[in-house]
Amino acid sequence: MKFIKVLALSLISISAFAQKSYVLKQNFPIGKKYDFSFVSDQIINQKIGEEKINSTQTIGTDYTFDVRNGENTDKNIEVIYGRIFMKSSAMGNGMSMDSEDQDTTKVNPFKGIKGATFNMVMAPDGTVKSLTGVDQMLNSMASKMSKDTAMVNNIKMQLSKQFNAASLTQTMETSLKIYPEKAIKIGESWVINSQSKLMMPIETSTKYTLKEVKDGIAYLKVSGSLTSKGSFETMGNKMETDLSGTNSGDAELDIKSGLILKSHIRTELIGKMKAMGQDIDFELQGINKVVGKEIAGARFN
Repeated sequence: MKFIKVLALSLISISAFAQKSYVLKQNFPIGKKYDFSFVSDQIINQKIGEEKINSTQTIGTDYTFDVRNGENTDKNIEVIYGRIFMKSSAMGNGMSMDSEDQDTTKVNPFKGIKGATFNMVMAPDGTVKSLTGVDQMLNSMASKMSKDTAMVNNIKMQLSKQFNAASLTQTMETSLKIYPEKAIKIGESWVINSQSKLMMPIETSTKYTLKEVKDGIAYLKVSGSLTSKGSFETMGNKMETDLSGTNSGDAELDIKSGLILKSHIRTELIGKMKAMGQDIDFELQGINKVVGKEIAGARFN
């Protein structure tokens, strides 16, 4: 009888543990600072008629998030740029730009980025509710690159095509808006739908599944689909897309703060494009990585 009671208690304990729910959300403590590294690697294969064009591209950005204050559960975060770099190659030609490059003889649009800042208010689900300070950031970046007023204004205009409130909001949400709307049990899933127009129009539906919780870290499985159908302009040329694909990978979250410790997502996108009346067979393979860590010794208000 005693054995039966012990067995029953063990089964109840296991059942209770299996039913435990976890709240996954942005919960950065005010006064904390975090370093984030975003890196995207892409291999792109295109075929136009009988011509094949193969290219590669790597873009990386390092940020510091300084959690300044907050109201309720929203957090006001000062985002500080540390570094941006880009490497690309196509048809035997390569290009490399890095904000760390001190060579003054090169044209370097990233030269003024180090230390540049903007502010954003982030909700618990990772939504960027507002983003401010971009104009002041562009002024600072442009003034570091030239002392001529006309040149500064031209640099600022060019930078604003990449660094603007809409594009920065999409960049942040693409990597950080991954949290569920409710508490989640191990084995349960939730879906995040998003739209991006940074380059080509892309609609993404991503499913996250809570695989395991260990030592305060939530381990997630990531899978989903991507679709790009529509038109956009690049370098003055109108493009049309009819592409579809998948993404898959893993992520790790610190449950207490919601900090994304690691995210590794593989993306595949394939289909047809059209430009200047020509049909293009298009294939993209990419890996997007995010690494986050708390900065030791950050102030606390």
